[in-house]
Amino acid sequence: MKKQAYPFIFLLALLFMIVGTCRYSPGEAAGNESLRPLRTIARVLQNNGIEPKQWIVYTREYSQQIQNDAAFFQKLDELKRENRAFRWSFEANHHMKKATGIYKRPLFQEKIQLIMTATKDKPQTYILYEAKGLNWSEKKWEEAAKVIERKTHQLFVKQPTFFTCVNGEFSGNMKGGLFHNALHLLREFQATPVESLQEESLVSLSAYTEQWDSVLPTNDHPMNIQLALRERLGGKTSIVVGTPIITIEY
Repeated sequence: MKKQAYPFIFLLALLFMIVGTCRYSPGEAAGNESLRPLRTIARVLQNNGIEPKQWIVYTREYSQQIQNDAAFFQKLDELKRENRAFRWSFEANHHMKKATGIYKRPLFQEKIQLIMTATKDKPQTYILYEAKGLNWSEKKWEEAAKVIERKTHQLFVKQPTFFTCVNGEFSGNMKGGLFHNALHLLREFQATPVESLQEESLVSLSAYTEQWDSVLPTNDHPMNIQLALRERLGGKTSIVVGTPIITIEY
């Protein structure tokens, strides 16, 4: 396995570039199948004594129709009408316009963003959606998944690529070290390592599993799962697992 020189911290600009490269087999992205990996991740963590603390679903779509300010604000008015329960804010500078709507549900929080960025040729506009919940239970997730499916169906023209992450915590002392435990978790996902980073208190791995059809091509090997383990103060270890990549900082 090759070592990378930096942690997998993926920001918005990088997501814009790579989200279109994910591939799906026919029919995979229909219904609950798009969100199935998140449930699998949570179950694997629980089965290994790791308490899921937070889960995140993220997706976005490029809007070809919005290429000027008038179209941007027209779309923003539409989003506000269709999502009246959301609290909206707006910010702008010479390079970007961004409107953000947030709705704090009892079980989780939803966020919608409309972002236009300036480029040399023409503005690029994206609609982004994020759902974020604390802790984990199967019953709560089933309810949340239905809301997420309805909302993404409303927001997006095409079936979007879903990025899912679960952040957990192991309170005891891990036997065998971080790298050993990271490899063990990958085996639980039936995943083959592709790239790795090892530091004194941090291990991160990129891998590929045939369980999920979403694939992010790389220079050498495809990948569709990442996990990171970091030792914290007090003898605790934080674990983040994401597919096809981790989309939160760890």
